[in-house]
Amino acid sequence: MEHDIVNVAQTKQPTIFTQFMNLIKNNELSHAYLFTGEDGAGQFSVAMGVAMRLFCTNVQNGMPCGKCAECVRIMNHDHPDVVITEPDGQSIKVDQIRHVKSEFTKSAMEGSKKVFIISEAEKMTTGAANSLLKFIEEPTGNVVSFLISQNRNLVLPTIISRTQVVEFPSLSKKQMVQELQNSGVKPSEVNLMISITNSLDQIKELSKDDWFASMQRLLEKWFTYLVKENNMAMPFIQMSLMPLITNKDRQRIVISMMLSLFDDVLEMKYGTLADDRVKYPAILAQTKLAANQWNNDQLLTMLDELLDMNSRMAVNVNFQNIIEALTLKILAIGQS
Repeated sequence: MEHDIVNVAQTKQPTIFTQFMNLIKNNELSHAYLFTGEDGAGQFSVAMGVAMRLFCTNVQNGMPCGKCAECVRIMNHDHPDVVITEPDGQSIKVDQIRHVKSEFTKSAMEGSKKVFIISEAEKMTTGAANSLLKFIEEPTGNVVSFLISQNRNLVLPTIISRTQVVEFPSLSKKQMVQELQNSGVKPSEVNLMISITNSLDQIKELSKDDWFASMQRLLEKWFTYLVKENNMAMPFIQMSLMPLITNKDRQRIVISMMLSLFDDVLEMKYGTLADDRVKYPAILAQTKLAANQWNNDQLLTMLDELLDMNSRMAVNVNFQNIIEALTLKILAIGQS
């Protein structure tokens, strides 16, 4: 069973969740909504919480109890009148939507409430989206649909025009930190991960194995060589860094991790690096040393070189060559 859905919805989006509880109480719920916002902002939990409130047999202070048989079945994805659809592979296919529609039509004729939740709605094929349109416009019986998408720009305009769009604000930094700690991400990795992405799915993917932590340690070593103007930084790239940078996605992540490293130095130099925002806590002494020995012009030139890595990647320059060229330039700038 998922972690208490109602608590998650109330914690992540208290205002939106309360608004939906009031809509149900006043019998003002519309028939179709599009929930958009960043991954992890609570869209699915709010949709599930609304479904629970509609079926709950023991409503407490206007909220679903989370304990009755109906609530438990919904939380277990085991309720016949709450249908959850997600992509089959890379897309949501027309057959999936047809199946949902046929199920709803059967039950709706008996007068029962139905809730339809579709995750990653932007992944509907054109056929599936068109098949859904009439269903959204003219639902049979008491049906409410929730479409969830991280990017409303990828959802067909015809779908958007037939739903009420609810924008979910991003989680606060404090909420993100709490969420990551609950997921088992190490405190020493949290700030660095948040600096790279605000997608909880991507962060959970990054923390699945030891790759991210290993790369963080290797970049700390690489940076230490740079600060000490040690030419061992060059062979270290081939011997230690490159064996872990196995694909384009990891190359992009490594560039972001390097930028975050130099961002620590820049903030340290300007006195704006708060203790709870340090991205590389293990090398704070080296960060201070770099902030003291590199002047503003040197630091900004190094950052320019780092930012240029993305455009060099775009023209398919060998990634090892890119890092080695960057390393040589930083060593030269540091000695100038």
